[in-house]
Amino acid sequence: MKKLILLLITLTTLTTVSYASFPITESNTEILKTIISEDTEEDEPSLLVYTLRGILFVSVLGFVSYFLIRALRRAWRRDVPWVKKLLRWKNIWWLLLVIPIFLILSLLSGGGVSGL
Repeated sequence: MKKLILLLITLTTLTTVSYASFPITESNTEILKTIISEDTEEDEPSLLVYTLRGILFVSVLGFVSYFLIRALRRAWRRDVPWVKKLLRWKNIWWLLLVIPIFLILSLLSGGGVSGL
């Protein structure tokens, strides 16, 4: 165990102390500037990527909701008291409001439904 810790400390020290083995000259920076200026590829994903992300999000949401509803239905049949209290008619509306509120908060905090 001591040897493993010593090895990890040594590797960490070597990675923080190591430096580039080539000199950075003015010609290197000019080459880098031309490479950067020639890069005209857009960073935005295409419409297909957005569509696939949406399909993935909806399928995951459907998968999760299926198992949640299934678990609640089984608990209702077994007369679990907290589920009976949770699923009264007046509380159902609060449960249905949680989903849009969660989506709105995720849109505001993450900038999108996918969280990217």
